[in-house]
Amino acid sequence: MRLNKSLNTHWIDLQEVDIEKDDLRLRGAALGAATFARGEGLTVAEDQFAFTCTLGGPARLGQVFTYEPGPFEGTANEQGSPGRLTLIAEADENSLFNNCDNLTMAPWGDLIVCEDTEDNTNHCALIGIRPDGSQYLVANNAYSDSELAGVCFSPDGKTLFVNIQYPGMTVAITGPWPV
Repeated sequence: MRLNKSLNTHWIDLQEVDIEKDDLRLRGAALGAATFARGEGLTVAEDQFAFTCTLGGPARLGQVFTYEPGPFEGTANEQGSPGRLTLIAEADENSLFNNCDNLTMAPWGDLIVCEDTEDNTNHCALIGIRPDGSQYLVANNAYSDSELAGVCFSPDGKTLFVNIQYPGMTVAITGPWPV
């Protein structure tokens, strides 16, 4: 999929979705469904959803997508006004982010993404992704080599919370944030 190129979508109905075979993704793909490499994070981002694929992309270093539902989502009328899927960020060996995982929408409209870096050469970080796809460092986990998870903002948008998976702690970060 090309970066920042939206694709129209439609739903595919599948039967026996609760079976123990663990073949839902294979049956869906055989019918034309999109497949994603290790989908993990999901957040509401204004009128759309944003989600991550930790091992997505040609380099298998991560992708961030947005999905804007159509007004007739999941109905017989969806073809006339379909949902739109857009790849907004894709990691390669030169990217700021690596193995994106959990994410949240910041009060100022950017996505804040937790990294789940599997090699111990880099510390996991929080990366900001602007609506145009450009990226910036929000915070680096200098405390440990553990992944960051559960990123979210306080209701007033002034404090960013993030968990450090091991040793199991939550950190509160207070900007200043662009408002």
